[in-house]
Amino acid sequence: METTARRQFVRWSFFKIDPAWRALPAAERARGKLAFEAVATQWAARIVLRPYTVVGLRGDVDIGLWLVSERLEDFQELHTQLMATPMGPYLALPHSFLAMTKRSMYVDKYATEEEAKRRDIIVPGESKYLFVYPFVKTRAWYALPPADRQRMMDEHIRVGRKYPDVKLNTTYSYGLDDQEFVVAFETDAPSRFLDLVQELRETEASNYTLRDTPLIPGIATTIRGMLNSLDGGENVEAEPVAEEVSAPVAVVQTPERKAVNGWTEVANVSEVAPGSAKLVVVDGEQIALYNVDGTFYALSNRCSHARGPLVDGAVSTSETGAQVACPWHDAQFDLKTGAALCKPARGPVAAYNVKVEGDAVLIGPQKTPLTQERELPQRVDDQLDEIDKKLVNTMQFKFPVVSRPWQALAEEVGSTEADVMRRLAHLREIGVVRQISPIFDTRKLGYKSSLVAARVAPERLEEAAAVINSHPGVSHNYRRDHDFNMWFTIAVPPDHDLDAEVQRLTERAGVDKVRMLPTLKMYKIAVKLNLEEDETKLAKDTQKYVKAAEVRPLTERDKHLIRATQDDLPLVEQPFKALAESAGITEDELFAWFADMQEMNYLRRIAAILRHQKAGFTDNGMITWKVPEDKVDEAGRIAAAYSTVSHCYRRPVYPDWQYNFFSMVHARSRENAEEIGRQIAEELKSLGVNEYVILFSTKEFKKDRVRYFVDWNAEDAPQAEAATAS
Repeated sequence: METTARRQFVRWSFFKIDPAWRALPAAERARGKLAFEAVATQWAARIVLRPYTVVGLRGDVDIGLWLVSERLEDFQELHTQLMATPMGPYLALPHSFLAMTKRSMYVDKYATEEEAKRRDIIVPGESKYLFVYPFVKTRAWYALPPADRQRMMDEHIRVGRKYPDVKLNTTYSYGLDDQEFVVAFETDAPSRFLDLVQELRETEASNYTLRDTPLIPGIATTIRGMLNSLDGGENVEAEPVAEEVSAPVAVVQTPERKAVNGWTEVANVSEVAPGSAKLVVVDGEQIALYNVDGTFYALSNRCSHARGPLVDGAVSTSETGAQVACPWHDAQFDLKTGAALCKPARGPVAAYNVKVEGDAVLIGPQKTPLTQERELPQRVDDQLDEIDKKLVNTMQFKFPVVSRPWQALAEEVGSTEADVMRRLAHLREIGVVRQISPIFDTRKLGYKSSLVAARVAPERLEEAAAVINSHPGVSHNYRRDHDFNMWFTIAVPPDHDLDAEVQRLTERAGVDKVRMLPTLKMYKIAVKLNLEEDETKLAKDTQKYVKAAEVRPLTERDKHLIRATQDDLPLVEQPFKALAESAGITEDELFAWFADMQEMNYLRRIAAILRHQKAGFTDNGMITWKVPEDKVDEAGRIAAAYSTVSHCYRRPVYPDWQYNFFSMVHARSRENAEEIGRQIAEELKSLGVNEYVILFSTKEFKKDRVRYFVDWNAEDAPQAEAATAS
């Protein structure tokens, strides 16, 4: 195999908008922005694309794109398509810089070998500010003895190390562009960048700088935010206009990327001779394609240890099959399955199906991912007797909203009030009952919410999860056995920008790819785990959802009462009276308010929420389906009727995520969840549904409740638990 290090091309493009564009009618400007956004968004799924606004920071440029790809042609195709949008005639390109990654010619005594190797890869960070400039050394610099240059660079490196909060990205332009280097600094504190540059000016190496201008600052934003900075335009919904702009701005697919029925042609057989490998890109994913004695294999290109390029690795064969060794640290992976065969690999890499048709090599869907080791809370349902199970079911299905609910529950289960309170205390102690409280409708309250699918390098998953979990709007976060390996739900208050919030959060977490999957239509949300019955044999759910009464806007009193009641119900004889007194109203007024809120569907119900693994429902299966668009509503009716289905939604699709219908099941075993999936699939066959996948959670990173109408920034804001409909 070829072992030459594979490097990346890097480009910074800074555009200036013609003032005449701002004089256009608002509708025409919006059409142009939507077309530009559509092109940029499509390319962001294939290469690294980071948008920045420069409005108000320099007079000669307005917006900028930071691009990273392993194909120089990608930059040409992207810019051709951008210029073909209605905005194209109004865009000038006053500054652009082209460079490549490479390992430094100077030794950084402070860097580890791994850090040095990683300089072949540019990974933009999550900082708010960017400062970019070209750099040219004098000829006298290159005439100095190597030892003198290294000595001066040692001083330069020492200064840089004093500013760890300013990230430096150095790339090389020898022969590619007018400059010799391009340096891009990322930071959240411009003052720190200023101090760093001032101190670097005082170093000996600075005497050999010929040119380091223009220096272009930028503020990180979303693609839409970048475009809106040009005219102060409001965010507009792209969906209604998408059909109008989709034809002229669609990404031009090169012959190697034609996708048919999930298979993408990536190469001719003659291009990948036996014993060689080729890097290909499918839906934005870098994939290493190997030919081993005439048999083709395909793996995700990045090693699970330090993201080394597997396409440059050495391939060997043995009695057990073919393996590839990462060229950086010799982590080995099975070419057929992607399984990690030895350390320092930190987990498997994705393996893809490959087939040959004539002279064409095609890559298909990802193979079934290797099951990850499960790290879930242990079940404790063996500590429950029949009365406990009946009590838990009753608290979930029909919690009595009366002055003495524990007494009412005692009558229901054939016990006493004192015994019910004792049992409930035990159920809370062992973790079966997480909370008893009102369950409000997140979206009805005006909060914006979404399910988010994320792909994170396996070795960074714990670190990324900690960042995601730190957001108070994140209620659930799971590792699931899929290439998209982290799935979380997030809700933000009405005055927040959900897209921008998710972008900032996932960039901080170092997420490789993000797919927003908001609810387009909800068919069911009702988490009720039946502890007394076999979940595979439950009768259909006959519950009818009542249309809400005329809904009035929430008042400040409503918000006050939501804050007062959203925590766990106190274990006292009259818990609602205690809540009412804390809110400054009577118990009867509280009951009347509950009824009013429920009638308007702001309040779903008051019930016990369980920790499903502790209660014995160890397997959380998210069943995702490919349903014909005109059949989704019917599929929703069918799946929602299953008592074991707790959530049922229609969600958007992407080129790399084609499942538009979701149903969530909780079961006592993976086999039971799969059986429930088969039962639903049998009914959906009549709708032309023949493809689905179940994503099981293999680790619970977070399961809390979002607190509504509280100051998330307040240090003393409690972090109570709540269920979020997203």
